Amino acid sequence: MRDYINRNIRIDGRLIPYPVYTSWEYFELHDGIEDVEDFVDSNPAIEELVTQILALKQSCFLLRHTTHSCQSLSDSLFYLKLKLIKELKEKYHYNFDDAWMENLIGRI
Repeated sequence: MRDYINRNIRIDGRLIPYPVYTSWEYFELHDGIEDVEDFVDSNPAIEELVTQILALKQSCFLLRHTTHSCQSLSDSLFYLKLKLIKELKEKYHYNFDDAWMENLIGRI
């Protein structure tokens, strides 16, 4: 997807400084997993939750940077993201590194 959008997201001509990462890239870059396909095949619930968390992070960021009227929607998505991170940790003993993802924002 990043190749399609040329690593940059532009809305109304404005550059939105948010990198687009997939769950597979997260597993490879953050966790150092070499065989991501095998990991995902063995842990489909973890992959699904990480994908949902990444989608919520990207949605919140875009909402907060493109409109002023969606604060409550953005807040709701943010709290849902936190709920999914908690579920991932408690149910699957997998820690999603939200701070690590936030540090990637300035790297595009």
